[in-house]
Amino acid sequence: MLQNILFDLDGTIVDSGEGIMNALRYSYQKENLPVPLESVLRKFIGPPLVESFQKYSDIIPNSDLSQSLLADFQEFYNEKGWQQLSLYPQIIELLTKLQQKGCKAYIATAKPEPFAKKIISHLQLDNYFQGIYGADLSETMHKSDVIATAIRQAQLTDLQTTVMIGDRDTDVIGATANNLKTIGVLYGFGTQEELENAGVIATIKQPLDLLSQIGVNKDEKIF
Repeated sequence: MLQNILFDLDGTIVDSGEGIMNALRYSYQKENLPVPLESVLRKFIGPPLVESFQKYSDIIPNSDLSQSLLADFQEFYNEKGWQQLSLYPQIIELLTKLQQKGCKAYIATAKPEPFAKKIISHLQLDNYFQGIYGADLSETMHKSDVIATAIRQAQLTDLQTTVMIGDRDTDVIGATANNLKTIGVLYGFGTQEELENAGVIATIKQPLDLLSQIGVNKDEKIF
């Protein structure tokens, strides 16, 4: 059975789409730019924002416009957006069972760490996680950097008993760069095709499916 589990936050623990997309709409409107379609805005959730500004709106990273959009986003998100989310069903039961079995859970998210900690505290999930690791406010850190920080600070020396859980290809790519395997979740913002192309070792349709995948249930799969 695995001992250490790194969870992504957005699209894995919480459905944060409403707050993130509202903050994006606010930032584009404030800068008098056409707002991308909702189907495009959903793709912003996960990767660093400045990369998504470039990918979907052709805005050069570190340009004045990119920095203004980022500041606008964080203004809205810090005031309202961080609360516009909901906990996915089964998460509390999943975290409780993992804790009962002696598994250690951590958050590793590309979301700025101050926001991640505020959300976890707001949802009263602090006692379920051994550590919360996120990006800095520049929103340029890659998932691989966040995971590397989590591994180092949490002193996770046995990576064979550690796994990443996430919903986007960036989670998989970041984990692979740190010699970790990833189980993808299909209830978040990514697709099965995206996750499989990135190299997940398994996917789950709902949170409690994780228990059998990592060997907590009697019908142990261990991937």
